[in-house]
Amino acid sequence: MESRNLEYSKSQNILLISFLIAMSGSAIAIWGGSWDVTSHLLNIPDTFFTPSHLILYSGVGVGVISAVLGLGILFFKKEIRQNSVSLGVKMIIIGAVLQLIAGPGDFYWHEAFGIDGLLSPTHIVILLGMMMVALGSVIGITRMKIHFGGNVNFYKIILPVSFGVFWFISISFNFMFTLPISEGETHNFNPDPYVAVGLSFGLPLVGSMIFLSAVRFVGFGAGIISIISLVFLNITSDILTNELLYQYIPLYAAPIIASVIAEIIIKKRIRHSEKISGTIIGSMFFVYCFPLVTMTFLLFELSPDVLAYDVLHLYPNLVFQYWGITMVPGAIFGLVGSLLIKKMIRE
Repeated sequence: MESRNLEYSKSQNILLISFLIAMSGSAIAIWGGSWDVTSHLLNIPDTFFTPSHLILYSGVGVGVISAVLGLGILFFKKEIRQNSVSLGVKMIIIGAVLQLIAGPGDFYWHEAFGIDGLLSPTHIVILLGMMMVALGSVIGITRMKIHFGGNVNFYKIILPVSFGVFWFISISFNFMFTLPISEGETHNFNPDPYVAVGLSFGLPLVGSMIFLSAVRFVGFGAGIISIISLVFLNITSDILTNELLYQYIPLYAAPIIASVIAEIIIKKRIRHSEKISGTIIGSMFFVYCFPLVTMTFLLFELSPDVLAYDVLHLYPNLVFQYWGITMVPGAIFGLVGSLLIKKMIRE
């Protein structure tokens, strides 16, 4: 009996390791993908074998390792297979398969159609795979915490970070359909500017849901850590790669401060605290999605042949103006997100 319990404990440890590997792979992959977008904007020559692509697919490879570990556990351990934690493993496996299919597909797409834009069939599949792997790690680690327990402090750090990684990937997925950088050599998938603005308000809605989920499942401090993780990924991939944008780094203090205020409100159990917190986080979406989000909103202020990203360093007043303009609708969608996540968790 003791031997069996020890074996089961080892399986749990391997499972946790596989979830951590999945989270790491997702972070590496989306970091490389985001850097790739920045490289396109900086007019760095694009081929399949660019450094950013290599980092992206290294992250995919790390995710595949996690999927193989998880598949082995599901195959050999009936107890794990029957536990709800297996949902996370299955999502990681499906996400890894999608990315493995999309990788060669992206290579042949480049060969057939040349330089592509942000939106392409293979990019959609790759990003969907990333999202599934990241969400699988979030679900898996959350359910391990619930069912198997363990070091509380460990989960208080790792879980919020996994939420932050998933948050960053969800933002990138939205960008695919909202940024005006999807014109390739042979295809132009750029969105209608007004449709793009409308879709962009999915960012505060989803952001509010992720923030409140982190706080709900982990406790005080989780939302702050998740948004710090998001900001870290954003700055290192989209700001540090362009020295002209260094002046905007202090701007990212705003969503972090807002997350502290939002969590304090929840902890003090103020009436409608989650709604208020969701509203606060939603109002900050323009900043935690900066700088790429500006290409959607500032499009109306610039000439059609000028991308906002290229001239951001020249127009700080315009950046602050649009942050102000987007705060109210962002807050409204953040409120809607708080209502949706409350209903989803209850059900």
